Amino acid sequence: MILILFIRIIFCYKPIINYMTAIKTCIIGLGYRGRRLLNLLSSIDDFDVVSVSDPCIDEDIKMNYPSFSDGKEDYRNMILQYSPDLVIIASPWEYHVEQAMFAVLNGCHVALEIKGGLYADEYLPLLALADKKKRNIYPLENTVFMREHMSMYNLINSGLLGDIVAVKGGYRHDIRKLLINEKGEIGENSGARAAWRSKFYLKENGDIYPTHGLAPICLFSGIGRTDKITELVSFASAAHGITAYMSHCGGNTNPTISMGDVIVTQMLTEKGTLVTLTHDTTLPRPRSLDIEVQGSKGIWRGEFRKIYIENISPYENWEEDGKYIDDFEHEFWKKWGEDALRIDEHHKGMDYIMLKALSQDMKGLEKYPVDLYDLALWTSVTPLSKLSIMEKRVINLNPPASFEI
Repeated sequence: MILILFIRIIFCYKPIINYMTAIKTCIIGLGYRGRRLLNLLSSIDDFDVVSVSDPCIDEDIKMNYPSFSDGKEDYRNMILQYSPDLVIIASPWEYHVEQAMFAVLNGCHVALEIKGGLYADEYLPLLALADKKKRNIYPLENTVFMREHMSMYNLINSGLLGDIVAVKGGYRHDIRKLLINEKGEIGENSGARAAWRSKFYLKENGDIYPTHGLAPICLFSGIGRTDKITELVSFASAAHGITAYMSHCGGNTNPTISMGDVIVTQMLTEKGTLVTLTHDTTLPRPRSLDIEVQGSKGIWRGEFRKIYIENISPYENWEEDGKYIDDFEHEFWKKWGEDALRIDEHHKGMDYIMLKALSQDMKGLEKYPVDLYDLALWTSVTPLSKLSIMEKRVINLNPPASFEI
């Protein structure tokens, strides 16, 4: 039995950083997400990026930032030399805990680019160390900060949807071009943009990226705060998408792919909320978070931006949700939304809002809405879903998977 249970001792420690002072920041990992974060940080006055580390750093970055690229361990020299306030970790998932532990041991706060958390209880040592050293760990799950999601937190808390009965979400994004190179080759030596990630598709079968869809719906439904997951079951489809794409590109037509094209996980909470989560990344489709929230008084379909509220909406007819999103706009978006949409067009402002919330939390001016306890809960779906698929059974969680506040 896998046990995923932690005690949320303190939500967040407040470091003493003058609100007028830029946060001295180092970045580990300069792949796709690391570079995007670096570019965005340069547009936010709250941060001062003093150095970066990655075994492979492009010359244009080396010209602008002191760089540490002498192997996978050189980030340690960067941290020791610069003593940053904040270390942002955007390296491959399997390095997150080790790198974060070193940063915390040396007095740094840490921001973890999603997702890490590959194995059961992986975050336990980091949780204990961060608590001991009174350092903050910030999950950089940007879907938490989408404008419509933050408005929906407020709308749900107002009671307009009633009691939350069912929620769903997912990571539905065709990433085959990231996993497979132009010759139709897959693997860590293929040179594909996310070659490091392909090993999970070759060797594992489960939801390896639950956080994008699960993070916002946990906050919608109170999971991890006022409710707990008690049961989980996952199913995997056949695997055809990767082999079809490799064949189309002229590559090997008979690779061994372990991961099903579509992984569906269902969870039940202590209060009876049904959670449905989908991992769908190797078939042709537009990207989607597949968010839906069903309450006793109404329903919101985030993907289609539709809402229906009993006795308010026209009977059995959907409404556009724009008026509700505006009326329940979150304070973060009221303050920073204009700059967010201007500077962060790629992710419709949510990365900018996320980083502003982080900086304001470090300066004691706002509260970052999630922490490492949340991230540990979200990522626990990965080992549990793999176990459920492998053993073809429902996983009963006793005690339930959650964090006590």
